Amino acid sequence: MAVVNGVSLSELPTESLTLGNSLRVRLIPLPHLQSATVSFFVRVGSRYETAQTNGLSHFLEHMLYRGTETHPAAHELNLAIERLGGTLDATTHVDFTSYELTLPSETIAKGAELLAEVLREPLLTELSTEKQIIREEILEELNEEGQQIDIDNVSRELLYPGHPLGFSIAGPLANLDRFERTDLRRHHTDHYAARNSVICVAGAFDPRELGDTIHSHFDGMQVGDAIQPSMAPRDVAPARFSYVHEHGSQTDVRLSFHTPGILSPEAPILLLLARVLDDGLSTRVHQTICEERGLAYEAFAGNDTFEDCGVFDFGASVEHKKAPVLIETVFELIEELRRDPPTEDEVEKAKRRYLWDLRTVRDDPEATAHFVGSSALFGIAEQLGAMAAEVAQVTPADIQRTVQDSLDRKNAYLTCVGVLDNGLLSDMRGLVGA
Repeated sequence: MAVVNGVSLSELPTESLTLGNSLRVRLIPLPHLQSATVSFFVRVGSRYETAQTNGLSHFLEHMLYRGTETHPAAHELNLAIERLGGTLDATTHVDFTSYELTLPSETIAKGAELLAEVLREPLLTELSTEKQIIREEILEELNEEGQQIDIDNVSRELLYPGHPLGFSIAGPLANLDRFERTDLRRHHTDHYAARNSVICVAGAFDPRELGDTIHSHFDGMQVGDAIQPSMAPRDVAPARFSYVHEHGSQTDVRLSFHTPGILSPEAPILLLLARVLDDGLSTRVHQTICEERGLAYEAFAGNDTFEDCGVFDFGASVEHKKAPVLIETVFELIEELRRDPPTEDEVEKAKRRYLWDLRTVRDDPEATAHFVGSSALFGIAEQLGAMAAEVAQVTPADIQRTVQDSLDRKNAYLTCVGVLDNGLLSDMRGLVGA
């Protein structure tokens, strides 16, 4: 057991192996738990798409639920999983897709077998039904004129124009309407391959039994290739302001900056910067924006990281006329850190809270599987101690330097979705020199 910054941290008892087809496997027995989670991580998502295929990864994730050879209907498949005591969850992210099944310890081996069936043998039928479901999901992000109103999507399109990092995960309706079974099958063959994936099991289970099960049911997965994404553009996007008119009582606002990626030495500093700014009600973002100035019910700051790049965002939903004041306040918070480093107390508190979060990973098989599995997929540290050590070394001066390097006002991007009259629009554009 390691002690980092006064916090005791037990390492995860991870057993690593690689199947004959190159599939990476991580087994993390945690016998103090009552359940176990089997998770599958694969490099597939909107970042690996083109304008013509945008949304296909998300559609395919949905279609894997529609049935297999053994369980040829969605109801049969879901019933088989639920009889084991769990529910299969899946999420398509920008740069990976994850499948997760949490079960009582006595049924986890059967659950792993069913998950292999879903991933390897999808029938990809009933497209019309699933298209109707996804259509409703996409419509939630559009207004009556068909414009994108999800501020995260609008913001990323501003930051990465024409690049897959600027695509929405669900894609446009026109693409959904056009996709056929052959598109799904090709995408599945290209991405759902052993070299492009990781399987991770965490919780209460017998490692020998689970290892045998995984060998039996995943060793036949096609080898395939490790898919690499198109690199993030180096050039700064030409436009720095985006506005979508959308009726409502508030305007949603994002102030964003390009940052280095998760493989960068700056990653632990950015992680701690986010916690100094926004990790609890006593931190700077909530205290200044909400408690002192009453500008918003809630506000946030955080770093969204990929392998080669990231985005640091500040955001809140506010009464329309308050939007310029909100952004001015955010710039004040940034300038404070550019001028003076955070206090030692702030940084130490942020470190302790992060280390406590790492320690509690062992209490949750889903969190454990996600931490180890996603780390293995992207080739970053899989051990809690390694992450803790990196963060423990960050100093207030490191945070100040990173703010000076990455959160420069002249490189800010501003996105608004709401109701801004001409005067407010002019004010908002002026705040970022647009």
